[in-house]
Amino acid sequence: MTRIPSTRERPARPPARAPVRRLSGLEHLSRRGRISRSQRAAGEAYGSVWRRSQSEATLPSPLARAAEPFVQSRLPPDPGAGLSAAEARLRARRHLAGLRRRLADHPTLVGACDRICGQELTPREAAGGDREAGRLEAVLAIALDLLLRE
Repeated sequence: MTRIPSTRERPARPPARAPVRRLSGLEHLSRRGRISRSQRAAGEAYGSVWRRSQSEATLPSPLARAAEPFVQSRLPPDPGAGLSAAEARLRARRHLAGLRRRLADHPTLVGACDRICGQELTPREAAGGDREAGRLEAVLAIALDLLLRE
């Protein structure tokens, strides 16, 4: 005899799944074994400088100014505190220009680094297809090797 569930009984809920975290292009390539650890580190450094150079100026928050005496009393002095956001962005742009000179300012190499390292796109997202993604992976590997050279 088949038992009919009552309206009071509820089926068990499936266990909650953890949120899916999107992998950056460098993480994706590293997990697939397409780039080495040193290449990934060079790409992450490039991406960090790229994002700092692209950041827009922000307006200071009145709440940040109100909390400033409280925060400063608990933290050691910051040696870069005198640097304004515009100066930091200018310094990052100069550093980025130096990194791009290592790539001989080659538009394909710079574009691959900007899209995959800086914007954190996967090769497929950056290239728009599988065939072009394979080419972009090869170009990025060459660019990361050039960035590793001193």
